[in-house]
Amino acid sequence: MLTLEARPERRLIRPHGSFRHVDFRVSVAALPPSDGADRPPLTIGLVLDRSGSMHGQKIVTARSAALAVLDRLRVQDRVAAVVFDHQVDVLQEAAPASAEVKARLRAELSSIEARGNTALHEGWLTGCRVIAPETAKADHLARCFLLTDGLANVGLTDREQIAAQAAEVRANAGIGTSTFGIGVDYDEGLLGPMAVAGGGQFHHLRGPEEIATTFLGELGELLAVAARNVRLEIHAAPGTSAELVSPYWLTSTGDARWSVALGDLLAGEDRHVIVRFGFLSQPEHAGHLVRARLSWTGDVGEENSAWQQVFFEYADHAARNAERADPAVQRLVGVHHAGRAQRRAIELSRAGDMNGARELLRAVARRIAEYAGTDPELQDALSALRAAERDLEQHGYSVAAAKEAYYGSQLRTRAQRDLRQSSINDRS
Repeated sequence: MLTLEARPERRLIRPHGSFRHVDFRVSVAALPPSDGADRPPLTIGLVLDRSGSMHGQKIVTARSAALAVLDRLRVQDRVAAVVFDHQVDVLQEAAPASAEVKARLRAELSSIEARGNTALHEGWLTGCRVIAPETAKADHLARCFLLTDGLANVGLTDREQIAAQAAEVRANAGIGTSTFGIGVDYDEGLLGPMAVAGGGQFHHLRGPEEIATTFLGELGELLAVAARNVRLEIHAAPGTSAELVSPYWLTSTGDARWSVALGDLLAGEDRHVIVRFGFLSQPEHAGHLVRARLSWTGDVGEENSAWQQVFFEYADHAARNAERADPAVQRLVGVHHAGRAQRRAIELSRAGDMNGARELLRAVARRIAEYAGTDPELQDALSALRAAERDLEQHGYSVAAAKEAYYGSQLRTRAQRDLRQSSINDRS
């Protein structure tokens, strides 16, 4: 069902140490058409922001989107709902999506109003907790949908700590997290990493009208999941370093051993994970071996792919100069580095470091320009970097432009579909 291909940008390295990129291509086999009758059950935790900034059309549309999700769940699915401002209320503990539960939840949702501040972390964590016991005793695909338009300003607010908790919830309870940020006031630097760590998807919603479409698009993709909780396991020689260029969650599992969380993958999906390895100076050795395989949760438990190996060989200057880079891998390396630079520049600009943001964009653009040639994808990446630099030079990133740029980089480098205006078929 899942296949892994490990492709290096180059294989030859300097005797005194080198950095080399590897593209780990993950492919999921396409499945024959299905009416969905035999799909696995879902457990959905709906977590909705009801803080004061959600007043008006936002809260009305959020309620409608939650109801639309309810309508597409079957009785074998389970659903829970949580709302939060500075306080957190559980509207519905996890329960089968029966007609009675749906009716009760519709009534509860219809009465929620916008008020108060934003206890985002506690609201999200409560949503995960109320569905956790159900995922432990049933083979459900579990996902928490977090919708907010604001900043976490009550309780835990540290981005890295919250993202790390999302990774722990995914790893230990099997619950993924997808985040939906609406408008221009939420923190993409929090919601993006939360979704990456949680093995879900981050969505930037420009207005209330995109809430329902994106909610239903996310639900539709859950119904098409073919492999759950997919991880890329990487082993290398002791002392080797690994830097993740693509927006995924990397965890060290030992000396020169890592696990990359890819989340739940769809049938027919193709993902590329770009990793930059650093090799130590070891002239007495012939080279370095990097091994990788996939692990995922299948119908009968844990499953693994065969190990893939890439051998990096020490060579002299002439041999290294003569080696040609794999153009397909080099293209992906450039595109993923450009996306990472844009995300980092947004963070720097938000922190007030405009010079640092501009210099980062310039440096990455210069490096990509060295090998871009006439490649259209690399030229597009260069154009995006240079446009971002011009925007910063002239007037700084606008909040809306920063969010759209951040979201665009996620779409390109995680093979994610833009669901905001998609036509969603009911696959339930």
